[in-house]
Amino acid sequence: MAYWIELDVFQGPLDLLLYLLKEQEIEVREIPVAELTARYWEFLRHLGEADGEAVEEFLLLGAELLALKARLLLSLPSEGPAEAGVGDEEDPRPEEELARRLLEYRPFKQAAEALALLAEGASLCYGRPLEAEAVTAALARVDPLEGITLEGLQRAYRGVLLRFQERQVAQELVHTVKRLSVTLQGQQRLILRRLAQVKDKLTFRSLLRPLPSRLEVATTLVALLELVRRGRVYLYQPQAFAEIEVWRKE
Repeated sequence: MAYWIELDVFQGPLDLLLYLLKEQEIEVREIPVAELTARYWEFLRHLGEADGEAVEEFLLLGAELLALKARLLLSLPSEGPAEAGVGDEEDPRPEEELARRLLEYRPFKQAAEALALLAEGASLCYGRPLEAEAVTAALARVDPLEGITLEGLQRAYRGVLLRFQERQVAQELVHTVKRLSVTLQGQQRLILRRLAQVKDKLTFRSLLRPLPSRLEVATTLVALLELVRRGRVYLYQPQAFAEIEVWRKE
């Protein structure tokens, strides 16, 4: 189920909003991300049992929009020079980055819609039951060993053994990674708890795990902006491209 957005500058589904942003018919600065997110949480609460795929789609598209708007408002690059390893190469503008990501997203969206139509059409088709005698007669005319040689069987057997050994080695090297559960309320509590443990300030980067997922970064940023809106914390950036500092309001 697509989520319908009603804002002062736009009314429609989220993917259409991103398309209009790509076409530059709507400015990124004009989209109130905090209001959009708050309305979506309210929508989920009234919905009761939410569609997991719809929620995932909103989080992914919303995270893209939030990250791009944050870069535009704060004038921050997507990653620091030390991490990027690019030297003096400039990061793309947020509008260009949005266009690129939308072009990547569109084929998957279209493919999902096409598969849904195929599945809907297939559900209306019913095959004619096969007769056992006809199947038996057809199989009797097929030689199951046609084209098979002893050398071919040996090569296939050695190939299976090799893949089995490689799989065993891979299983010894792989460890189980538990999926990280991140919620907006949980990240708000984490930020306030971490601030209570220090004397004055934290950095935004220190609030994230060593290898954060896109969902964790987006959720933490939304939680931080919500705390700023509620007057619990404030943000400070000493200079352009410097670390964002998070201060607790007394």
